[in-house]
Amino acid sequence: MPTKLSRYFGIPALRLQRLGVFNALIGLDNSLFVDPSLLKVAKTREFKIARAELEAYFGNVIRLLKASKKTGDAAWNEAVNRLTFEEEHGAALGYSGIGGHGRGIGPELAGRLCARASEIIALGIDDPAIFELIPLFEEDFGSDRLSDMAVAILRHQFLSYTQRMAVELELPRKDFLIHRERFQLPLHPDGKTPLIFLPTELLNELPLALDWSEIEEVAQFNREVREEWSKLFAGAAGRRVPTKGEIRAILLRRPENIRDLIETYKKSVSVSYDFERDPRGLFDWDEIGRECAEDFPLVLLLTRPKALADLRQVLGAIIGQFKRNIEDNGLYEVLYDDDGKPRRERYSQRLFYAIADAYCAANNVDISREPDAGSGPVDFKLSIGYSGRVLVEVKLSSNPRLVHGFETQLPAYQRSEGTEEAIYLIMQVPGSDSSIMSIIELRQKAQESGRRAPDIFIIDARPKKSASKR
Repeated sequence: MPTKLSRYFGIPALRLQRLGVFNALIGLDNSLFVDPSLLKVAKTREFKIARAELEAYFGNVIRLLKASKKTGDAAWNEAVNRLTFEEEHGAALGYSGIGGHGRGIGPELAGRLCARASEIIALGIDDPAIFELIPLFEEDFGSDRLSDMAVAILRHQFLSYTQRMAVELELPRKDFLIHRERFQLPLHPDGKTPLIFLPTELLNELPLALDWSEIEEVAQFNREVREEWSKLFAGAAGRRVPTKGEIRAILLRRPENIRDLIETYKKSVSVSYDFERDPRGLFDWDEIGRECAEDFPLVLLLTRPKALADLRQVLGAIIGQFKRNIEDNGLYEVLYDDDGKPRRERYSQRLFYAIADAYCAANNVDISREPDAGSGPVDFKLSIGYSGRVLVEVKLSSNPRLVHGFETQLPAYQRSEGTEEAIYLIMQVPGSDSSIMSIIELRQKAQESGRRAPDIFIIDARPKKSASKR
């Protein structure tokens, strides 16, 4: 079960905040990454010279590539070897849905990174910063993998930091031999690997996609390149997102383009994520959800469901209380940002997870529950054994693929999980009534034709007028 670092160790969250330790959700995607540019202003003892060490590492790779005469020779192979990293364990980061494990970088991807770097080197550019910009135009290599790479290169610093913080917090520690060095580190909930702490000052929000507006902020290109960018993205509007290959073709056309990009990147002022305000709602859903469950408790009559019908009853009660919390108890307010715009769909999904999990725990319900289960983005799963499972998909009514999800996604999840039980939980936000009506009609037609269809629950999450204005 995913759990906050503070709950896992039984220490106050405020204490971690004051120490600058990231209070990660262990076992759940945290949507943050170690931003190499933040190393320039790091104040944490172990990372004060880490930026220079990272640049030196990439600088050595560049020297090997410049010495290489052809792909596959000794210098080339050594460069590939230095960019190949095993799967990292213990640092809860990224958006891959794989909990606290990084994906690593294998020889094939490392080879492509070397090929891309070589193209840039051929333009007469050998600045180590090129490796931090490759995520802009190389497939399968984004900020999450760059983050994994930085953690791997600076492994000693992260392990030393974790050891120091564990001592400071008086946490139980275990002896680990890692790359011929011994560290006293806290144990990960998996019971096998160390749990790696991360300084909040090095963390930034993980971008979900690459688009023109983001690129425009990164570098002030010359007029010719700007026109090409505008044409590329204008031509892609309504059809598809431009590929990284198309982006690469523009960037690598002239050395000045890459130089401009690097120069602007190096001059940019990096700011770590604001954990105190949490403007993107990446983490406060957990505290808010669990506090809501305490303020508005739910008594579940069934604590040991033995059949699928029992499981449906438990989940029906949880969804019913969640609906009351949103519609009657004012919880809808947290679904909107300071500008009154709905937060990302993931916020609603995780808020439901936190509340459902809290209700199950409070009632000592004997079932397994987990987020992001199955072969797709199923948001919540309750199960009793292998055969008794109910999958829940939480969607905002404003999602442009709302109807598509009902038609195709849930049946696919049901097949992959070996169960016929599924629930489509729709959070109704302003301006999206037609999609809800379409789904209701689809379900009615399915039932009229004798086919089973997922259950639908609609929660009115639209902003409410105050009592004085009604």
